Amino acid sequence: MLTWSYFAAVVTDPGQVAAGWHPFPDDATAARELEALQYADYYIDRRDPRRPRFCKRCKAWKPERAHHCSVSGHCVLKMDHYCIWVVNCVGLLNYRFFLQFLVYTFIASMMAIACLIKPMLTFFQGTPASGGAVAFIAVVINSAFAVSLGGFLIMHINMLAANCTTIEMYEKERIHPWPYNKGFRRNFEEVFGKSKLRWFLPYHTAEERRQILDGCLNTRLLQSYMSNSIHGGLISEEV
Repeated sequence: MLTWSYFAAVVTDPGQVAAGWHPFPDDATAARELEALQYADYYIDRRDPRRPRFCKRCKAWKPERAHHCSVSGHCVLKMDHYCIWVVNCVGLLNYRFFLQFLVYTFIASMMAIACLIKPMLTFFQGTPASGGAVAFIAVVINSAFAVSLGGFLIMHINMLAANCTTIEMYEKERIHPWPYNKGFRRNFEEVFGKSKLRWFLPYHTAEERRQILDGCLNTRLLQSYMSNSIHGGLISEEV
């Protein structure tokens, strides 16, 4: 399961913005809003993630929570971070696999420590045993790794519970209440789905994939934001 989840996180495209996508009712509205970006007095609340955004690098509109990945060279849907360990950007379609990889790696580390405890104790008791010193060193290294990985996993569980990405968590200002927080159960199901069996399996069915993409690319929250904004302002952003 560890290997499966790792390669799933590596090879799965985290999600890209389709060519020509925009969050407005029609192309004419999108063109007018893009032109409005030229005006310096066009007001917008930068803290609100639902705001319409335009990527200068991709020269395209970005959906909510999408950010430009400088390593991948394009905007990634619900981008969390670029991970050097999976050599891929972690985003909408592979965040579940990334979390599963963390969980299975942590479990494997704890199992390795448990298997090495007996030969390590034998080494300290002074009983001649082959590999006792090696077992001791392995336990120390594995324990340090497990502690650091556990802390990283706890951080991501907290973000999952709040429906927040790493980028959003460390933004200087964040709107309150957070518009994507639907409660722990719904936040969890948004990432892992409703099938309890597939919570442990690193793959998406075609229907799950469609629902995830539809949920990300819909304009419901944007329409709510535009209706509550005095000017319905825009921002050009390269994050």
